[in-house]
Amino acid sequence: MVNLIKNLIIPVDQDLNSTIKLNPTFPFLLSRDDLSDYVGGFVNWHKQTAVEISIVLEGSIHVKVLEHEETMEVGDGFLILPERLHTLKPNKGAKVVKYFTFIFEPALLTGFKGSFFEHAFYLPALSKKGTFYKFNMQDKWTHPIFEQMKWVYDHESENNPAFQLNVQRIVQDVWIILWNNLLSKEEEGSRKYHNARILEMIEYLHKNYTSKFSLTDMATHCNVSRGECCRYFKKMMHINISDYLMEFRVSKAVELLECTDLAISEIAESVGFSSQSYFIESFKKKMKLSPLAYRKFLRGKSNGNSFIQ
Repeated sequence: MVNLIKNLIIPVDQDLNSTIKLNPTFPFLLSRDDLSDYVGGFVNWHKQTAVEISIVLEGSIHVKVLEHEETMEVGDGFLILPERLHTLKPNKGAKVVKYFTFIFEPALLTGFKGSFFEHAFYLPALSKKGTFYKFNMQDKWTHPIFEQMKWVYDHESENNPAFQLNVQRIVQDVWIILWNNLLSKEEEGSRKYHNARILEMIEYLHKNYTSKFSLTDMATHCNVSRGECCRYFKKMMHINISDYLMEFRVSKAVELLECTDLAISEIAESVGFSSQSYFIESFKKKMKLSPLAYRKFLRGKSNGNSFIQ
């Protein structure tokens, strides 16, 4: 059986900001995604300065945006605003998950800084409580959204000035529809507070993942009790601290397997696992391969070979 494991991962910095940059002259990207292409079969936690509007084409996706989580089926669309931490995973039982996303910088939407569009329709949305907005093609008001996004999907290969002008018009039209039906209905909330608090916790884990983890030390650093530290992290990230830390350590191990010749025991120690056996067990649980087998796969891939399991 040919194992078609891919190696995609959203590159992020220490604060989980995506380091992917869009073309400054036309800051728009249409991303056609299959979750099976990503390391571990899911899109890693990240946030970015861009707006994301996605449509599910096949399968079922579990989307988590800070404390909000939602299951998205075929025909569902969703909007994620800038600076919202989020991750996407296949829903339980979904073998194939495909979707496409408009990713664009706000400048494409608002035009020049200080424009009427920016003040009337964009900046107010950023101050709202909502972190995630869902819509469905069965709702009458969404029909123009799906029709216009499908036009871009079908004509992407053109990528000429006329296409780019149409894309900007469509992005603005879609936004106005979402504003009138979803965004303007949300109440103001405490998004900045929650972002800052959870990012402080994540920053602590990212700075200390190579050491033996102490919940007491983390709670003290974040000025909360041990219990509140656990509860809040689970509420916002939908994963407990130990599981998140294990996932992050495995992701760092993937980088070392790909970019270095370190022994498996050295990698285990350098990413914070207490023993080589625990590292191998955790890695295999997440990646479905042992670290050694995964390294062989990566090297075979670089040589143009398939990995046979």
